Amino acid sequence: MPMGTKKMNYIVRVPLLALLVYWLQVLPVFSQIGINATGNNPDPSAMLDVAADGATKGGLLIPRMTTAERNSIASPANSLLIFNTTTNCFEWWDAIGNTWVTLSCGCQPPSAPTANAATSVTQTSFTANWSAVTGATTYYLDVNTNSSFTGTWILNNQNVGNVTTYSVSGLTCNTTYYYRVRAANSCGTSANSNVISVTTAACVPSCGTQVWMTANMDVGTMINGSNEQSNNSQLEKYCYNNNASNCATYGGLYQWAEAVGEPYSSNSNSVGGSWQTCDPCGSGGRQGICPAGYHIPTDREWSRYEWCVENNISPTGTTSLSTFQNNVGGRGTNNNTIGPGAKLKASASNSPAWDGTNASGFTALPAGVRTNGFNGLGSDAYFWSATEHSAPHAWFHLLDTGNWQSARSFYGKTPGFSVRCLQN
Repeated sequence: MPMGTKKMNYIVRVPLLALLVYWLQVLPVFSQIGINATGNNPDPSAMLDVAADGATKGGLLIPRMTTAERNSIASPANSLLIFNTTTNCFEWWDAIGNTWVTLSCGCQPPSAPTANAATSVTQTSFTANWSAVTGATTYYLDVNTNSSFTGTWILNNQNVGNVTTYSVSGLTCNTTYYYRVRAANSCGTSANSNVISVTTAACVPSCGTQVWMTANMDVGTMINGSNEQSNNSQLEKYCYNNNASNCATYGGLYQWAEAVGEPYSSNSNSVGGSWQTCDPCGSGGRQGICPAGYHIPTDREWSRYEWCVENNISPTGTTSLSTFQNNVGGRGTNNNTIGPGAKLKASASNSPAWDGTNASGFTALPAGVRTNGFNGLGSDAYFWSATEHSAPHAWFHLLDTGNWQSARSFYGKTPGFSVRCLQN
């Protein structure tokens, strides 16, 4: 029988792997090779039969290389098998499809997630969102004041768990923040996602759960200060000194019935209703001339705000809520930085300026009052509450020049006072 067709078995004992190379070079005619530690013949069905010794030596080690090294192989043969260290996968060359095909993969870090636009944006918070990534068991969130993440950190590599949304709080109003996210599992962490920017809601005066409008109401048709707001089919307002520019700056001035949306006769008749005493009112408050989602604050709500401003906005005082809601006249600490009057009034840096610190952001302006004529522009601010004191009287709240407290009192319903609306 010619040498090239003779079938022979060779037993190559571990660790003579180098001898295998030799046999393949000098004896290419032999059809079967066995590599083992037992001396057994190779299986008849196998041209190469490699068996572990069951102790210190195991399996067949496939050539290992990176994706770049794999791609540098010239004209790979169909079914060429390699282990890709970049992807941690066994791959083989499909000559028909002209591509490397993944056979099986080991442990891999997840791919980078896609960050989505923020939702539920408020003055001090927003919700970050991102897409789920296959294989991820947790996510890491970064929030910074700079898009390159070199500014102030809000969250730095925060492990938020296996979720796709996260509420970020404790932020500053009207400020732009940036967030990105990474996916991770036991094999590692992905690259960063795309970066999302989000600007918190505009700064508005707030304290506790209360959120106020940023300015006094200025709606309705201006009428002369000598007339009553008695046209029940038309919303009317006074402008200080009958000058429309004063309404643009300070807001309109309204009689009580006009402000709360009652007929003119309610300026002398009792109206009643739970909307006059609620605290908090929410959607149960009286909307009156306020826009949708807001209402005329009750006397108790006004007092709660003044109490909250003194006790929760630095520097703080200690006046009790009961004092604010039940005492008449000036209430709160009479100090030019602690008192609620100081914190509510516009400061020297505002325009128009006043003598407060405006620490609350309320920016109260000295809009004056309409009684028998106009007076108090530049020195006093009177605000209606929704609460009656008696049939012809209602509670109001006062801020005035040189006074660091806030005052609470009642007066006839027909003067023209300012109106500031409270969010439901």
